[in-house]
Amino acid sequence: MVIGNGIITGFLKLSLALQSVESTLNQVAEALQKGNAALLSDFFATQVEIYLSPSPRIYSKVQAKYVMQEFFQKNPPISFTLLHKGRSEDLIYAIGSYVSQQGRWDVSFFARFHQGRYVIEQLRFESIGG
Repeated sequence: MVIGNGIITGFLKLSLALQSVESTLNQVAEALQKGNAALLSDFFATQVEIYLSPSPRIYSKVQAKYVMQEFFQKNPPISFTLLHKGRSEDLIYAIGSYVSQQGRWDVSFFARFHQGRYVIEQLRFESIGG
């Protein structure tokens, strides 16, 4: 019976982790679809690398929120489509397409499981033209 309870507990933990992965991916995609820097920043790690120009920069969570707010104001989203997602141990990643009237960007992000939730450590916007 103890072994059975251990197996059930293991399955419950796995189920909760998978729900957390899907929930995180869906909420980050929603934030990008809406151009919502506040919602997006809820998922930022304490330090986050953001790539918006020729070179990436590392920002604090608060700074990163303002960087993204400025980006969304200059490039309000028409759409964001999540194209691919994956998971490797404690890391999740996703690739999508962000479209605004000002251009199109391939977007990717990497989030690590930290203190019971996934936090974005890297967010990349690579321009693919207008």
